[in-house]
Amino acid sequence: MVSDHSMRQQFHFLKSDFWNRYSSRGPANNPLFAGLIYLCSFFIVIYITGYELKLLDTQRIFFNAIKEGIDYEALRDVRVDEELLRKADHRVDAVLKQNEILHNHPYINRIGYITLAMLISDYNPVALGQIDNVTFLRGINKVSKTQIFQEMYGYYDAILSDLRYFPVPKIDSEEMDVRFGDTWYALREYGGKRRHEGTDIMACNNERGYFPVVSMTDGVVEKLGWLEKGGNRIGIRSKSGGYFYYAHLDSYAPGLSAGDEVIAGELIGFMGDSGYGSEGTIGKFDVHLHVGIYVRSDNGDFSVNPYWILKILERNRINYGI
Repeated sequence: MVSDHSMRQQFHFLKSDFWNRYSSRGPANNPLFAGLIYLCSFFIVIYITGYELKLLDTQRIFFNAIKEGIDYEALRDVRVDEELLRKADHRVDAVLKQNEILHNHPYINRIGYITLAMLISDYNPVALGQIDNVTFLRGINKVSKTQIFQEMYGYYDAILSDLRYFPVPKIDSEEMDVRFGDTWYALREYGGKRRHEGTDIMACNNERGYFPVVSMTDGVVEKLGWLEKGGNRIGIRSKSGGYFYYAHLDSYAPGLSAGDEVIAGELIGFMGDSGYGSEGTIGKFDVHLHVGIYVRSDNGDFSVNPYWILKILERNRINYGI
């Protein structure tokens, strides 16, 4: 049987042998150990240098974005999709888990992420990769106090924050549905050549009064009545300030009046083909719903492209039975 004393001697021998082989204090100053130390140091330097270069590049991007100011035409296209919203929510959740003190920060949220992404991607965040925690925090810290960021944040807040439902419910019929494409700024000629500032949702059966129309948001009915180009139209101002415009209706929901409060998903009318003439004019074009979205600015309301927003809302459709 091996004694405790013998086992202790063997342990000390092994420890001393390992130290002499691999410690820089050993008799031979083992080159393998020195090489490993050098290699580790090299990678640490590369990592730190790369990280610092990334921070410098990020700072340059923020500076250029603020220096160039707002490109209003690009802003109006509102290129957002579901993946961008998921990235925004994921990043905000990750940052708040690591920094609980930021829970009440006014810009550490989905709209803050989208606004920052718009600034650093030339208004095309759909093509942008995920913004990491450091870039997000540094970006908000660098630009959130600027007039440009705050103005853009206000626009995206008004456009996106109150959205709930696609404006045309799903009908329990495989054959009867609606379709739409990106018709933003397409040429229109009635009343003189002009650009189309909205998205047309077309009725596949071309039957007026068949498809119900619901409010996409909570809000207040600001306008209701006839317009020469829009026919029977409703304008609803959401709580965050966006103005949501529904035109060419066949009829309004019974009892609905200007000044009424509505909730998202509430029936406001039925799809039609009214407009392009004096009150009561119908049949000048196929049955469809014209959707317009407007935001307030110092120079009045201006339109933004509803197409990308409607693509997101397609998954949020109320189901109406027939």
